[in-house]
Amino acid sequence: MERQEKRDLQAFFFLFGLGIMCLVPRLPDIKANLDVSTTYFGFIISSGSLGALTAHLTMGHIVHRLGVYKVMVYGSTITYISMILMIEIHDPIIYIVVNIISGFAWASYHIAINAQALHRQSETGVPIIPMLHGLWSAGAVTTAFIALLISSNVSLNWHVIPLLILVYSLKMRAINRSKALLLQGNELTEDDEVVTFRKMISSISIDWVVSIGFLCALMLEISVGDWATIMARQEFGVSKSLAVIPYFLFMGAMIMGRLSYQRFKGERSDKELVQPFAVMGGTIFLVSLGLSMQLRETSLTLAYSIFCLGFFLCGIGISFIGPLFFGYASARSDKPGGVAIAELGALNQVLTFIGRGVISVVAGATSIPIAMTIPGAMLILVAFFVAAASKPRH
Repeated sequence: MERQEKRDLQAFFFLFGLGIMCLVPRLPDIKANLDVSTTYFGFIISSGSLGALTAHLTMGHIVHRLGVYKVMVYGSTITYISMILMIEIHDPIIYIVVNIISGFAWASYHIAINAQALHRQSETGVPIIPMLHGLWSAGAVTTAFIALLISSNVSLNWHVIPLLILVYSLKMRAINRSKALLLQGNELTEDDEVVTFRKMISSISIDWVVSIGFLCALMLEISVGDWATIMARQEFGVSKSLAVIPYFLFMGAMIMGRLSYQRFKGERSDKELVQPFAVMGGTIFLVSLGLSMQLRETSLTLAYSIFCLGFFLCGIGISFIGPLFFGYASARSDKPGGVAIAELGALNQVLTFIGRGVISVVAGATSIPIAMTIPGAMLILVAFFVAAASKPRH
C-alpha cells in the first residue's frame, strides 16, 4: 500500500469519527432543545438505529454493485446535512425523522469504508482494521477535546456547523483523490438488474455467535456516547466542559488500545488477549461506577476522579475488541466483505436498538448509573463469545 493511499484510508476513518461524534458532547443541549424526559430522549437518540438497520439490510449489496465511491459521496453529504438540521430542530417527531435519515446515511458510509479496508487488508495481508478503527476513535476524541475547550462559551450552532463544513470538505478531497483506488462495482448482468429488496432480505444469513458477541463488545461504547456526558452533569453537577472529561478519557484510552493492538498481541491468539481485557474492562467499570456513586455525597472531587478513572481503564479494556468481530464476520462468511459487514450490522442495529431502549427505560425508572451496569456486565460476557467466534462457522 503506497503512502498516499494509506493516508487517505486513514482520513476516511479519522474524519468519520470527528464528524459523526461531534453531537455527542452536546447531547445535553439537544435534550434541552427538545424539552423531553430522560426516557423519551433515550428513545429519540436511538431512532437513528432504524435508518442504520435499513442501510445494513441493503447497502452491502449496493456497495458491492455500485462500488465504494458513490456510496461514500452520497453517504457523507446526507449525513452532514441531516446533522446540521438536527441542532436546529425543537420538535421531537421531526428530530426522529431526520435522525433516521442520518442513521441510514452514516451507516452506508460505514459499510463502504470497512468494505474498502477489508479488501485492502486481504490483499496486503497486514491487519489494518484495528488501526483504522483506532483512528476513528482518535477523531471522536478530537471532537470531544474541541467540546471540552469551547462548549461552555460557544453556542451549539457555532460549534457544530463550522466543524461539519470543514470535515466534509477534507473528506471529499480525500475521496476524490482516492477514486481510482476504491473498490469498483461489479458489472451488471440481466439477472443482477432484477435483484429486489425482497431478494436482498431473503439472502441474509445470521451468525448468532458473532452477532451477540459483537453486541456485547459494542454496547458499553454506545452507552458511553449516549449517557456519559448527561450522567456527569446530572449525578455530579459539573460544568458543561468538565462533563466531557469521562467521554474524552474513555475514547482516548480506546485509541491507545487500538493503535497498540499489534504490540499487545505479539504471538498470542485473539482469545488469549481479548478474554482478560474484556473481563478487566467490565469489572473496573462496574466497580468504579458503584464506588463513585457511594462517595459523591462525602467527597465530590474524589468521587468524580474515580468515575473518570474507571472510564479510562475500561476504554483500554474494550478498545480493540469490537473491530475484531468485523474480521470474524468476514472470515466466517462466504460472501463479499461489504455484504458480510452489512449482515453483521443489520442484526446489530436491531439488537442495539433494543438494548438502548432497555437502558433508557431502566434509566428513567431508576437512574442512569444503575442502567449503565447493564452494558458493563455485557462487556464481561464477551470473554465467552470470542473463543467461539474465532472458529470457522459450520
